[in-house]
Amino acid sequence: MTLLRRRPLHAVLMIGGLLLAGTQATAEAPAAVTAAMDQAGAGAEVVVVIPSMSGLSEKIAAFAADTGIDAVAPELADGMGAFKRQMGWLEGVDDDGSVVVAVTGIAEAIEGEVNNAADAQEPTAVLLVPVTDYDKFVAQLGGDAAAQTTAINFTSPDGVTDTGYAKKSGAYAVLSNTLETVQNYAPANRGQAAADAFGDLVTGYLSGGDSLVYIDVAAMADALNLALDKAEQEARAQMNGPDSQIPAAFASTVNAALELYLQSARDFVDGTDKSLLSLSFNDTGLGLTASNQMKDGSTLAGYFKPDAERHAPDGAAKILSRLPDQPYIYASAIDATAFGLAPLFDRLEAALGDDGEAGLLTLYLDTIGQFKQTNGVASVFYAPQPAAMMAGGFATTLTVYDVDDADAFVAAQRATFDKLAQTTIPLPATEPDGPEQSISFTTQYTEKALVIEGTDVHQFQVNTVLPPAMMQQLGPMAMVMGNAGTGGYIAAKDNRVLVTTVTDPQLITRGLQAVGETDGIGSAGPVAQLRDSALPPNPSGELYLSVAGIAETVNPFLPMFAPGSQPLVVPADLPPLAMGGASDGQSIALRLFVPEALVKFGLDTYFQYAPEPADGGGPNGGAPRAPRAF
Repeated sequence: MTLLRRRPLHAVLMIGGLLLAGTQATAEAPAAVTAAMDQAGAGAEVVVVIPSMSGLSEKIAAFAADTGIDAVAPELADGMGAFKRQMGWLEGVDDDGSVVVAVTGIAEAIEGEVNNAADAQEPTAVLLVPVTDYDKFVAQLGGDAAAQTTAINFTSPDGVTDTGYAKKSGAYAVLSNTLETVQNYAPANRGQAAADAFGDLVTGYLSGGDSLVYIDVAAMADALNLALDKAEQEARAQMNGPDSQIPAAFASTVNAALELYLQSARDFVDGTDKSLLSLSFNDTGLGLTASNQMKDGSTLAGYFKPDAERHAPDGAAKILSRLPDQPYIYASAIDATAFGLAPLFDRLEAALGDDGEAGLLTLYLDTIGQFKQTNGVASVFYAPQPAAMMAGGFATTLTVYDVDDADAFVAAQRATFDKLAQTTIPLPATEPDGPEQSISFTTQYTEKALVIEGTDVHQFQVNTVLPPAMMQQLGPMAMVMGNAGTGGYIAAKDNRVLVTTVTDPQLITRGLQAVGETDGIGSAGPVAQLRDSALPPNPSGELYLSVAGIAETVNPFLPMFAPGSQPLVVPADLPPLAMGGASDGQSIALRLFVPEALVKFGLDTYFQYAPEPADGGGPNGGAPRAPRAF
């Protein structure tokens, strides 16, 4: 839409950028949201709603002040005022009202682009502005309030002028870039119907969002599938054409992988009814949520139906709590019984199949086949010790699998290592007419390398063998690519299997001790608080990124990059970045939550290390910041 183009960043944020997240709220959409969605015209495929301009502006201002963002973006203290000045909306606007953007013609535009139609049309956007005095509103934009439809102008501070049209519709001014669009506009009053299309899980985020994007995926499905068909034709022509650089032995692997990605995209398109993106602020941070209402009986919905035939799992949270609580970089857990793994594995096997000489996809299928009876998995990347990092042991991870048969799972793991030793990855020749090269692997597996408190611990080692030409080309990076090798331990205890990626006896010992308890990571503290207050209810998957663990990892190296610097001191109660997902078999919700305290710590750390401004002032021309600690 021309009226929305070439606007400064914060204006874009107010209309289109602050579009994701929500809070755990009631399962009934509020009247303000449904009333705003009522304003969208018939056939709107995307509807953006800011339920309250002043409410969003106040929350942005509070978040900016609490985190320190206002030091670098002082205009956020009055985001609504800044936005109105940019748009020229100085009079007649209802600051407490809902702004709506409705977009139609997306499907037709996609089809026209795919078919290279000479008369292809762009999507049409209508901006609906709540007004208290329509006459004053259009007059300030150069319009004629007495006309049923009037031409208007927008002039931005950089002197760019856009031309559009406006008319009055109830308590709204209808704006668009074409006369016909404005003349033909009429509210469809479909807000409640759109809200009713969502189940309780999604409606909670529709209710709690400070900014929302409603997407009618079903209305665009045919056009999206047409675009996927064209993308597939072009990709296969390029991969299988005479100029392809893909080795012949590897061609079937690449084609099968492409088929899998395309089929996944089609599953999403064909299985989705409506989608909702939302954003919300609360007293502790901001949340960004992507939620999806699936079609009953679709392949996509089948992937997210709990497997009733398998035994009840510990759940994502409790599986994570069975890993040692010590400084970590990231920690994640998945309740596998919350998904329909059988149809998912069937789809993978059908799409990937046998890839012939390369064997990579066959190996992959064998590997994922081990997880058919996995009830849950949790993995933690612990902050590595400096000595371990210098010795190549950066990836200090410990993973626990909740399985039906631990001994069978361990045996399958060993079989995978044996098969990996027989696998090669073909590579194109480094020189014209030169011989093809390949990457191969060597593996070692030692049974009962350790016995810890009566538990047998097996050790494995994997080395990647790179061709000489690649070794020479990569230099020291060849060690990172795998020539230095990676190894770890595997141990089974009760119905759980632990796997490490480092040969650290202390780590596997702590893991075996913790796996029988439930007081490990996530059982209390910031992680437990975030799970209860910021993630979807009863998350079947969760992930946490810890700045404290990252700081502990980088502190030993700071003097190398910032001589004289002091170690990063992270508050003990600093919450991590949190992500969680949940499904009720009909809906999916994926949520990212950014705590205020985390943003504030990040900005404070940035100011500590950022170069001093040449004029001695503070960021963005503000007051000078406090002296550095070093």
